[in-house]
Amino acid sequence: MKPVIMVVPEKAWCLNNGYVRGDNSDVPDYEKALLNDDVLNVITRMGGIMQEKGYPLKNLQSALDELKNEDAMDMALTSKADGEIVEDELERLTRIAQADILVNIAFTRTKYGPRNLVEFRVTSIDAATSKQIGGETGRSTASGAPFTTLFDESVLSFMDNFTASIQRHFDDILANGREGSVVFKIAKDSPLNFESNVSLNGETGELNEAIDYWMDEHAINGSYTVSGKSRTRISYEQVRFPLIGKGKFGGKQKAINMEGFIKSIESFLSQFGISVSTTPVGIGKAYVVLGRK
Repeated sequence: MKPVIMVVPEKAWCLNNGYVRGDNSDVPDYEKALLNDDVLNVITRMGGIMQEKGYPLKNLQSALDELKNEDAMDMALTSKADGEIVEDELERLTRIAQADILVNIAFTRTKYGPRNLVEFRVTSIDAATSKQIGGETGRSTASGAPFTTLFDESVLSFMDNFTASIQRHFDDILANGREGSVVFKIAKDSPLNFESNVSLNGETGELNEAIDYWMDEHAINGSYTVSGKSRTRISYEQVRFPLIGKGKFGGKQKAINMEGFIKSIESFLSQFGISVSTTPVGIGKAYVVLGRK
């Protein structure tokens, strides 16, 4: 298997070049950046190189169009947990595109009379964790050749190493699961909090211990870290969950995100008279709000 790739302009590059939403904003405007011919050419060419190496692609413009449709249908995230749930545009893009890896690009074009020199930076980011996987820089010679030719010269020398680092990371995900995080919260109408006593398999313990039990059973190799725990909130980090799961109808295999993984806890918690509302943030994080069944 190969990871699904989406090529995007680097956030810092967007901010430094004025591709932002509104004045003095630190929110990149990817749609505005795509109006720049050089950006469009670089994304198209980089995508072509990745596709030549066998990597499935998600088109940034298509993901932006889907994002517009989501806004038009008023499906923006709303929080049932005191306004805690926030999803930035890049997280929304990765959720919509279901990309495994983001390839961030940044470049400068320097003129020397009739000649141009292109310097290029590319980083690969795990879409679920936002952790950097690999990164390379390249530089063309000063030449009167077309921009795309100079771009090829600046990147082709390191592309084998770059894609190899992506594949090593993806192979680790296949073997050991994707890493993500999940936050459980208690709604006002919930009959229980995380310190309430419940019975499970003939034993009595707190609700948070029952959720720990479920995580032990379902996270790959029981791998997760509890990063915070109180009567009304539990936060799990470094949760290893499968890349592939089964669809509800027909049982066919499909790629899943953190929301798809954690949603199966609904039937487990229903035995305690609890309902579950799940909200995704990107592909690697989900909020689970527990209420009255």
